[in-house]
Amino acid sequence: MTTWFLIPVKRLDRAKSRLAAVLPRRARIRLAWLLTRRTLWVITRVSEIHPLVISADLRVLALARSMRMDVYFDLWEDLNHALTAARRYAVRHGAETIGVLPIDLPHLTPEAIRALLQAGFLNRGLVLVPDQHAQGTNALLIRPPEAIPFQFGPGSLTAFQAQAEAQGLPVCLFYHEALAFDLDTEADWATWRSRVNRVNLEMEV
Repeated sequence: MTTWFLIPVKRLDRAKSRLAAVLPRRARIRLAWLLTRRTLWVITRVSEIHPLVISADLRVLALARSMRMDVYFDLWEDLNHALTAARRYAVRHGAETIGVLPIDLPHLTPEAIRALLQAGFLNRGLVLVPDQHAQGTNALLIRPPEAIPFQFGPGSLTAFQAQAEAQGLPVCLFYHEALAFDLDTEADWATWRSRVNRVNLEMEV
C-alpha cells in the first residue's frame, strides 16, 4: 500500500497570523520556519510514507527539495483547494492512501506518525485525529484517497464525519497526545509556553 502524506505550508510571511497579538511579524515568520523544519525532519524519519510538501513559499519548497521530498506549488493559497489538487497529483503517481499532516504540531514524533498509520484501514476508511478541543482535525488518513472532499476549517471534524457517513465510509477517531495539540491560537501559545522553559524547536523566537 502506497501512502502519500500531504504537508501544506503557508507562505512564511502569512503564517501564524492568529498569533499577531502575542508575537511580532518577524517572530511569527521565524516560528513558522522552525515548525516547518522540525516537521519535515520528523517526516524524514518515517520511511513508510511518501511526503508531498505543498506551498507557495519558495524557501519552503527549496527546503523540501533539499530533503529529497516531492513538492507541489500552491497556486490557490486556499488550503482545501491546494490539498485537492495535490491529492490528484499524488493519485496519478500511485498513491493508494492519502494522509494530511500540518506543520503546527510541535510535539510531533516519528512514533506518532507510525501509530497513525497503524490505525488505518486495510481496504477503505477514514482516520481522523481530533484537536484538543475535539472540533478541528489535526491529521487524517483516507483510503481510497479521493473518497471524500477536504473540508478543513472550523468544525472540520464533524464535517468529515458527516461526509464519510454519507459515503458509507468507516470512520476511526484516533487520539494521540503528540498529535492532539496544535499551535494555532493565542491560548495555544500560552499553553505551550507554560509547558516548556524554552521553545523546543532548538531556537528561541
